[in-house]
Amino acid sequence: MRSSAWSRFFTFPAMLITALCVSPFIASLDVQQGAPVIRDPDIWWHLRNAETLLSTHHFIRTDSYSFTTQGQPWINPEWLAEIPYYFGYRLLGDRGIFLVMLIAVELIVFGIFLLCYGRCGDVKAAFLASWIAVLFASINIGPRTILFGWLCFLVEILLLESYRKGRDRLWLLIPLFAMWINLHGSWLIGLAFLLIFIASGFVQGSWGSMEAVRWTLQQRNKLLAIASICVAVLFVNPYGWQLVAYPFDMIFRQQLNIHFVDEWHSVDFQTFQGKLVFVVFAGMFIFTLARRRPWPLHELLFTLVATYAALTHKRFLFLAGMILGPILAIELVGAVFEPYDSKTNKPLLNALFMAGYCAFAIFHIPSSAKLRSAESQYFPVAAIPQLQSSCANSHVFNAYEWGGYLIWNQRNIPVFIDSRTDIFEHHGVLADYLKAMSLDNPLTVLDRYQIGCVLLQPNSQLVTLLENSPNWHMQYLDATAALLVRTTR
Repeated sequence: MRSSAWSRFFTFPAMLITALCVSPFIASLDVQQGAPVIRDPDIWWHLRNAETLLSTHHFIRTDSYSFTTQGQPWINPEWLAEIPYYFGYRLLGDRGIFLVMLIAVELIVFGIFLLCYGRCGDVKAAFLASWIAVLFASINIGPRTILFGWLCFLVEILLLESYRKGRDRLWLLIPLFAMWINLHGSWLIGLAFLLIFIASGFVQGSWGSMEAVRWTLQQRNKLLAIASICVAVLFVNPYGWQLVAYPFDMIFRQQLNIHFVDEWHSVDFQTFQGKLVFVVFAGMFIFTLARRRPWPLHELLFTLVATYAALTHKRFLFLAGMILGPILAIELVGAVFEPYDSKTNKPLLNALFMAGYCAFAIFHIPSSAKLRSAESQYFPVAAIPQLQSSCANSHVFNAYEWGGYLIWNQRNIPVFIDSRTDIFEHHGVLADYLKAMSLDNPLTVLDRYQIGCVLLQPNSQLVTLLENSPNWHMQYLDATAALLVRTTR
């Protein structure tokens, strides 16, 4: 009896799933630290937003964190996704932030595995495809609100896949989009994929390896009705049409943001992720040619859209992983892996591996103290006391990446800029910041904003210029931060 229970629990599939659950820990490790680090510059102002909402019971509608756009209209498009991180912080400090991120990633990874296994029916192929998706996803793994957007997207794809197989739960898309609009602007991607899914059933035919099946009249009417209601519920949010319009503002009015922020850049094929993208795409192309598997039209369109988005903006590699993972799993079955045979199961060996994976995961859950210590490598932690004493009544020109950290940790001194890039681009502050940082009339920019202190990375060009200027002196310097104070007004 014990032997039978032992064999049922410590199976090869269970061992692979356990290994997959550990993958987010590995993907979250910082290359330099060899341990998890909270490096995302957005999380700090997200915490401040959530704190303000929960303490005042009013949604933020103007900027109160910077002196450059103080009082200007601003909406908080990710207000709902900020609250779990804030509760995590209140309960467990920085470790709570990490655990909220980890839970969101684990749910996404498990959902990707369900998609892959549902498509191919083989645990080994599903495991490898899911692991590749995790490597794609590492661009977004961190305490980020977009994780909740990707979780919604995954639920949508699971619902659409279920509908294709005859299980109709499409009504769940309505509450999903009602929540999604308040979590993250990625709802627009979800809506685009829903419309592609619907449009692919308006034609029927077979074209080489591509095939399409037309919806019945009842299916078509239901899909269109569901999509219409999903669009309608988007407007049920604290900001009305402004929140619905926000992703379009990003696409059409924030070109400097897209040019400046690294994750909006194209995939660099000289990096590990770039090489992985090439190998996956090349492998899928070869497998498709060799096996001549028919592609449903919606699946082909999903692949094309996800591939274009990922190659154009590496921010969307996570999207590509979720779409391409299940397709890759199908191609791996038979071509790479033989079907799993339960007769070859080795419970003791599986148990040892599972114990090792669990030990690795437990060991790599960092304490709040360890996370705070690691922050000093990326944020001006040690410079804060000197900033308080020397710049309390001055305008501070700060590094873009540090604005959020200062908003959360140094509340009495408004920032020049932070990673809420939209408002700073709309009011010309981002352009002025980039001019100053590239030494394009930097002194003119500093004078225009009446800057009395500059807090930047020590290796920046502006720091080198100012420390050799008679009007500025170095007040504080360490390996992470340089604080310069103006000596003349």
